[in-house]
Amino acid sequence: MIVNAQGEDTLSERAEIHFLAALVDELMRKLLTAGVVSQADLNDIEASVAARTGTTPRAW
Repeated sequence: MIVNAQGEDTLSERAEIHFLAALVDELMRKLLTAGVVSQADLNDIEASVAARTGTTPRAW
């Protein structure tokens, strides 16, 4: 979660995070479609990110 100096989540910061997440998702899809990375590569990336963030990885 992104917070301001007062410890509060702000809408603009949340919107920026959502934008960046969507951008990364589209980039990963394009790389998969272009054959630059494999589905297994993307699953490995998801697993690594999930381990760092404490979330469940998405399946590609």
